[in-house]
Amino acid sequence: MPNKKKLKNVYVSEDYPKEILDTRKKLQVKLEEQRKKGNYAFINYDKLIVKQGKPGNEKRKREPSSSPTKKEHPRKQQFSAKAYRLNAFDVMRNRSNSLPSANLPNDQNA
Repeated sequence: MPNKKKLKNVYVSEDYPKEILDTRKKLQVKLEEQRKKGNYAFINYDKLIVKQGKPGNEKRKREPSSSPTKKEHPRKQQFSAKAYRLNAFDVMRNRSNSLPSANLPNDQNA
């Protein structure tokens, strides 16, 4: 039965004696009643086993956290990266306009 999941398109069930099958049918009604009440119940061979509450549901929930109502320390202002980013076209225009004109020697004064 542990490898039942590996058998696809095959119906597999446990084989019980007739007496046990009859008791399991009777216990099935009680099983559904217990589950409607919210208890964790299952049938083990010819016994109905009931545990209080559904397991794990309450343990997995996180406690709700409360956010502070008053901000004592304001956060730093967030600046976007676009404010500091240079436009490549503006840099290239300024560079090309200032290249040779200022550094040429004056031959006319000599």
